[in-house]
Amino acid sequence: MKTKFHNYAKEYFKHRNDIPSAFFEELTKRGIELSGSKVADIGAGPGFLSKSLSDHGAIVDAVEPSEDFIEIAKEYIGNDDRISFTKGTAEKTDLADSTYDIVIVMRSWQWFDSDKAAKEMKRILKPDGILIVADIGFKASNKMVKESMKIVKKNSKHNELKKAGSKEDSIQTINGFPVEWFGDWRHARLDLEDFFKYEYTVKFTDQEWLGRLGTSSWLVAFKKKQMDKAMEKIADILESMDEEKNIKLRTHLTWQY
Repeated sequence: MKTKFHNYAKEYFKHRNDIPSAFFEELTKRGIELSGSKVADIGAGPGFLSKSLSDHGAIVDAVEPSEDFIEIAKEYIGNDDRISFTKGTAEKTDLADSTYDIVIVMRSWQWFDSDKAAKEMKRILKPDGILIVADIGFKASNKMVKESMKIVKKNSKHNELKKAGSKEDSIQTINGFPVEWFGDWRHARLDLEDFFKYEYTVKFTDQEWLGRLGTSSWLVAFKKKQMDKAMEKIADILESMDEEKNIKLRTHLTWQY
């Protein structure tokens, strides 16, 4: 499934580095050792997760279809012998069979062909390897977010906000993930091991919130004039608000063995 995030690669890099420390703490609690492990970061984007994995001692193969993101990631990461980049997709990674102790997909499974991606993850994992699927999203829990969403909805093509990618077509979710994904993982002979959900609060300036929202799946799908119009109205709303600008982000993780 194609996305338009690559058109906003620089903006995404500036506003989306929000992986919480709890992500790595929960891996440690569950006995998942990163140091010395061979890890594939699928849908690596600008390299946020890859760098953090390397900082924890992992040997990382970062797979990303966008050359724009790969270029930004290489500049961001710099010289790091533990990280290699591959231009590929979740359905065709071009990575070797049975190679990885851990495969991690961070907030991008909804853009994959889930059935094909699950089979590909199974192929590149070692027999006792672990697939970790994670997502990060925000809750419409305060006035800033709610008013912003109203404007985005009003300016959307069909006056509605759709869920990202394959989440839109799901009939039900489990821990924030479409039930269909679980079927695809099971068919690929990946056994569900664990869930984790964590909420944390992030404070934003007006410009930081506009940047974060402007790189959301809703806004990047807008045409430029359509986006500019929505963002201008949201900026006006934010300027009139006196309340503290913070939102709750949610991290959802699931382990597949």
